Amino acid sequence: MKQQYVSVITSVALCALMSACGGGGQESAKPTQQATPLDMSTVGTISGVVRFAGAVPEQSVAQLSGWAECASQHPQGNPPSGDVLVNDGRVQNALVYIKDGLGNRVFATPAEPVSVDQKGCLFFPRVVGVQVDQPLKFLNSDALAHNVHGFAQAAKAWNVSLSVKGMSRSVKVDKPETVIEVKCDIHPWMRAYVGAFPHPYFAVSGTDGAFTLPNLPPGEYTLEAWHERFGTRSQKVSLGSKEAKEVEVKFGGS
Repeated sequence: MKQQYVSVITSVALCALMSACGGGGQESAKPTQQATPLDMSTVGTISGVVRFAGAVPEQSVAQLSGWAECASQHPQGNPPSGDVLVNDGRVQNALVYIKDGLGNRVFATPAEPVSVDQKGCLFFPRVVGVQVDQPLKFLNSDALAHNVHGFAQAAKAWNVSLSVKGMSRSVKVDKPETVIEVKCDIHPWMRAYVGAFPHPYFAVSGTDGAFTLPNLPPGEYTLEAWHERFGTRSQKVSLGSKEAKEVEVKFGGS
C-alpha cells in the first residue's frame, strides 16, 4: 500500500512538473475572437511611394572573410548586405503600416505562411511583415548549417536550427511588434527584420519604392514607415468611403 501511494504521488509530481515546463509540447490555444465584419462597399486604398531626398548613404557590405563556404558562393567578392536599396530616389525595403486608427477591430489571421530564405549566406527577403500568429517560415537553401534567432522584445523570442540544406522551420509571433531583428548566430552579418501586426494593413516597398494598403475602412489614420538605416516617418491620412488615396513618404533631407 505504501509503495502504491508513493507511486501515485510521484506520478502527480511528474505531471505537474511537465505542465509547468511545457513538457507536453503543446502551447495553450488562444481564445478565438470573431473578426469584425468589413463593409466592402465602403473600403478604400492607401498607396504611394517611399522616397529618399539628398545624397544616398553607401550600402554596407557583408564581410565573409574566413568563411570559405559562404565566400565561395560570391566569386565576385563580398556581397552588398541590402540595407540601403535606393533606385532613382525610390526606397526599397521600407516597412509601411497603419500605426493607429483601426480602433478595436479584430482581423482574421491568414493561414498561409510568409517565407524567408537563407541563401548565399544572406536572408531573402531582408524585410517582411506578418500578422500576429501567422506562420513565418524560414528555409535553408545553403549546403551548410544556419540558425534563425529572432530577438523579439514584446513577443516571444525564438532560436531555431536549420542544420542542413532544404530544412525549414516555422514560428509564430504571438504579440504585435513593429520590428524584430533576426540573425544567424553562426554567420554574424546575416540579418533580417520582421514586423508583426494585429491587422493586415502593412506592406514592404518594392524596387520602385511603391506600396499599397488595400481594403482599408474609411477613417483617420496614422501611417508610419520604418527603414533599418533611415529610421521612421509618420503622417496623418484621412481616407473617405471608396477613396483611393495617394501619399508620399520621404526620408532624408533636412
